[in-house]
This record gives sequence, C-alpha cells and structure tokens, in this order.
Amino acid sequence: MKKQTLLFVAVAALVFTSCEKTEIKEVEKIVYANQAGTLSLTFDAQYGDGDFELNKKYPYQLVNSGSTYDMEFEFNRLRYWVSNVKLIDKDNKEHAVPDSYYLVEETNEIVVPHLVNGEKYPATKREEVMIKDIPFGEYKAVKFSIGVDQKYNDNIALTTGELGSLNGMGVSDGWMWFTSYKFLTLAGTIHWADGTPTSKALSWETGSNELFKGAEKTVDLTTPLKIDAQNSGKVTFKVDVKELLAATDLPWVNNSISQNKKELMKALRDAFLSKSLTFKEAGSASVEAN
Repeated sequence: MKKQTLLFVAVAALVFTSCEKTEIKEVEKIVYANQAGTLSLTFDAQYGDGDFELNKKYPYQLVNSGSTYDMEFEFNRLRYWVSNVKLIDKDNKEHAVPDSYYLVEETNEIVVPHLVNGEKYPATKREEVMIKDIPFGEYKAVKFSIGVDQKYNDNIALTTGELGSLNGMGVSDGWMWFTSYKFLTLAGTIHWADGTPTSKALSWETGSNELFKGAEKTVDLTTPLKIDAQNSGKVTFKVDVKELLAATDLPWVNNSISQNKKELMKALRDAFLSKSLTFKEAGSASVEAN
C-alpha cells in the first residue's frame, strides 16, 4: 500500500510538471508572435548581369541615328537617398517607418573641406538598410522614395534618420545644392573604346522639390512577407547601372546633368525608378529567441 501511494505521487508530479512546461511554452509563443520584428532592404548594384564595381571599365554600345558607337564607362561614385519607407499589409493599410532616410552608396574617397573630423569622406560601400521595430503582420508591398522631401530638403539644419551635412556631403563637395540635397548622383569617366583615346568626366545628378513629387516607387511582393519577433523580413532589389545610362541618347554630349538641365534630371530620375531599380526577391527568415 505504501509503494502504491508513492507511485501515485510520482506520476502526479510528472504530469503536473509536463503540463506546467507546456503552458509556459504556449505563453512564450503568444508573446513573441505579437512583437515587432526587423526588415532588411538590400539594393544590389549591378552592371547588366554582372556585379557593379568602381574603377572598372564597362563596355556600352550606343545606337544613335542609325550609327553604332562603342564606349566605355568607368564609375567612381553611385549615391542616392532612400526615404519615406512604407509597408503595405494584406488589408491595404500603410505602415510608415518613422525617420526613414537612408544613404545607399558605393563611392571612392571624397574630399570634403567642411567635414568636422578631417577633410576626406572614406571610400564606402553600403547596399543594405536594416529597419527595426516593424509592427508584426503580413506585408504584400513596399513603398519608398528616392530623394528627400521638401521639409528637410529646404532646411538642411533639420536632421532626422541619416540626413545631415557631415556625412561626406559638405557644401563644397556639391552633394548638397546650395541648401538642399542631391537625390541621386552617378559619377566617373566616359571613354571612347576605339580610336582616339578621348575621355570626358561623367557627372549626373538629380534633385529639387519638383522632382521629388514623382520619385516614389511601389514594389509588389510575389508572396506576403511575414514579420514579427520570430520572423525577420528581407527584400532585395536589383540596381542595374547600365539601364541608368539610357537616361539620354547622347551621353557624350550630356556628360553633365545637374540643376540647370531639368528635363534631363527628370529623365535620369525616371530611368532609375522604372528601368534601373527592379524587384529581385523577398522572403522571411526565422529568428531564434534569446
């Protein structure tokens, strides 16, 4: 009788312990499912089907007025602002990411006389943007702009996100136009591939509040993206620099695009948004709990 009593107590304790563990796991699962998660936006720079590299000559065949011209482009700078990021959930509700201003860039060293900690902005490559505190949910589209909205573009003394005048964007460097930002810049050298070894500097830029009005892009995802504390989201875009060159039929003549060539700036903006920047892939990855 004594043995049976002990056996009953042991079994009861085991059952109670098992139930207790199960309940704890369920509570943890519920808590994690309702917490915010992270989202990664990657802008993968390429030239055609290959990787984009600075200081490398890329062939480019220009067809104009029935004639073909073989040229080469060598780049030393690609920079642009990604801003006003919004996620669209499965119910078509937009979730704006606060203070979302990110500088995506691949650049050689830049001389910046007004930079506080020295006179040179270091060579930098940055293709990935990590965004925290994304509300948990399922998202079917991503929306963002290339450039800076009027509130901050008209007053560079206002700072938010990564905006500011000390991130290698000094006045004399020209990344800021008079008291405003450039939205996109592509710089380097244009070469004739054959014949006379002639070359020209390439400097293409976009900016202005007027151009920002048409600088938004919405990307629909092939499958909904689940984001919470246990699932991080990742969206990858392809940025084909070769497609960006189609902004003008006369790159040799229009080797310089800036604020005094508004129509070409608009063409450059549109080429980037509609041809150069395209959706590549997206997915969710499991995140281990701490």
